[in-house]
Amino acid sequence: MAAEVRHRTVEVASGVRLHVAESGPEDGPAVLLVHGFPELWYSWRHQMRALAASGFRAVAPDLRGYGDSDAPPGQSSYTVLHLVGDLVALIADIAQPRVLVAAHDWGAAVAWQLCLLRPDLVTAFVALSVEYHPRNPTRSPVQTLRAVCGDGHYICFFQKPGVAEGEFGRGDIKCLLKKFYGMRKPAPLIIPPGKTLFDSIDSDGTCPAWLSEEDISYYAEKFEKTGFTGGLNYYRCIDLNWELTAPWTGVPIKVPTKFIVGDQDLTYNIPGVKDYIHKGGLKSSVPNLEEVVVMEGVAHFINQEKPNEMAVSAAAAAVRHREVEVASGVRLHVAESGPEDGPVALLVHGFPELWYSWRHQMAALAARGFRAVAPDLRGYGDSDAPPDRDSYTVLHLVGDLVALIADLGQPRVFVAGHDWGAVVAWQLCLLRPDLVTALVSLSVEYQPRHPRMSVLHAVRALCGDDHYMCRFQKPGVAEAEFARLDLNHLFNMVFGMRKPATIILPQDKTFFDAIDSDGTCPSWLSEDDISYYADKFSKTGFTGGFNYYRCIDLDWELTAPWTGAPVNVPTKFIVGDLDLTYNTPGVKDYIHNGGFKANVPNLEDVVVMEGVGHFINQEKPDEISEHICEFFSKFLM
Repeated sequence: MAAEVRHRTVEVASGVRLHVAESGPEDGPAVLLVHGFPELWYSWRHQMRALAASGFRAVAPDLRGYGDSDAPPGQSSYTVLHLVGDLVALIADIAQPRVLVAAHDWGAAVAWQLCLLRPDLVTAFVALSVEYHPRNPTRSPVQTLRAVCGDGHYICFFQKPGVAEGEFGRGDIKCLLKKFYGMRKPAPLIIPPGKTLFDSIDSDGTCPAWLSEEDISYYAEKFEKTGFTGGLNYYRCIDLNWELTAPWTGVPIKVPTKFIVGDQDLTYNIPGVKDYIHKGGLKSSVPNLEEVVVMEGVAHFINQEKPNEMAVSAAAAAVRHREVEVASGVRLHVAESGPEDGPVALLVHGFPELWYSWRHQMAALAARGFRAVAPDLRGYGDSDAPPDRDSYTVLHLVGDLVALIADLGQPRVFVAGHDWGAVVAWQLCLLRPDLVTALVSLSVEYQPRHPRMSVLHAVRALCGDDHYMCRFQKPGVAEAEFARLDLNHLFNMVFGMRKPATIILPQDKTFFDAIDSDGTCPSWLSEDDISYYADKFSKTGFTGGFNYYRCIDLDWELTAPWTGAPVNVPTKFIVGDLDLTYNTPGVKDYIHNGGFKANVPNLEDVVVMEGVGHFINQEKPDEISEHICEFFSKFLM
């Protein structure tokens, strides 16, 4: 992990410098990760790796008083205004107008206040473990805790300087941290009279399964040098914070937010908290609260106990979701990222995919100032799926994109398409070139309409009746084959295809017998990625996507008016040399020996990537993102 992380210091206040760990591209959209107690930047190590791999700039400071950051000696130097001020200064240093924020425990408490005081700096927020409570105008937080839980509540216990430090200093720090991180009792931490803090923790002091001895050693080494006073001072300023934030009494937090907590978390099990979260109180205080997730069997240190799930949630905060009505009775689910006033990059997925296939490119385009827009096409994901097969012609699909472009409010857009998305994008460029500035087509080249032979006739003549497109024609048959397998296994097989030849299905073979894939998850996908696809297709099935294939000959009939018409939009074409489409008989000659250029006169570049299969934008996300960003940027004024 260390080789992937950059370390530096940032001056955030007079005499206060924060140690900051970073990972990912410096021009990527910034995600600010804010730790809790007793933690460090290191608590976000898993999420930093995952975010960096998705094109984000992950930024995780040691907060003041922690780790390698400065620790002012005065207790009153740890108010929430000091802490928010540190984050504001760090955001200024990052030099992006707005950041995404994910925060845990005390980090969440500070981040809630950042969203309250400076919502202009935060695009979206993922809060872990600690919900937002608005300021009570008549009773301070410590008074409230004493009223609800008594003087033995650990936050009350932490108030007196030196007492908690004495407890933390009683034994081996590694053992103490193991006990703290191992807490799993779903109840507030109460210290009865005559008991010590660590006697009261429901933990046997063994290292939790989700931490290694090396992890514990890292924390222990840092806290042995700094002690715990810095972190404890956050608790000791709670009532002072209440006094200083009086001007914001009654003000809601309007930043788009997702809240995640474990059902074993001690904070979630404080009396009254569940009702507040689930019965409207939290939503009233945070009107743009988009989702609450309660994870079963998970305790307080959620971002370390469930690292993959938290990484997905942090990345997802960069994406906005909405619906757009594109035709009578048809609404598309649309995912977006990047500035709303940026030039639009419309990203069109293939089969069997979703908007999610473009997640890497969305992050990269957003970082370059584009507004990346990726719909689920009709019949897919969270978009509507008309029941009639004939509602999936290429004219319906292009019509959906034209309506979406109109909704985006820009006269022209950039377009990238993959697989069936490339087919639809080529037709958009053919039928409405006035709407497209430039095109990047992945995997599927433009083939002009043959004036006398339909597409399926041509496929049968070239490859026989066993070509997969021919096998997809009869309603219900392909659906039954896809239904035979567990969906996670199915997607592992489909995305793992590497055979550089078109798919031929003898009548005695199933689709999956013919795929050159062992069903293991490709290295460029995570199990979480596979689960995302499986979850969506478990709800929709595959009929919507199959109907695209079943309209191929109808498309050929309906596009007769454009016979012989070239595509004049400036274009870049990218394909993998192991792609089944590239290895269809005759395709290589067509692409490289002048046929393709004749039909697409403004074809500027053809890129063949060695050792790459069909799902090119996911297999080679950084390279494809750079190709797209570089090509589109040429046409910016």
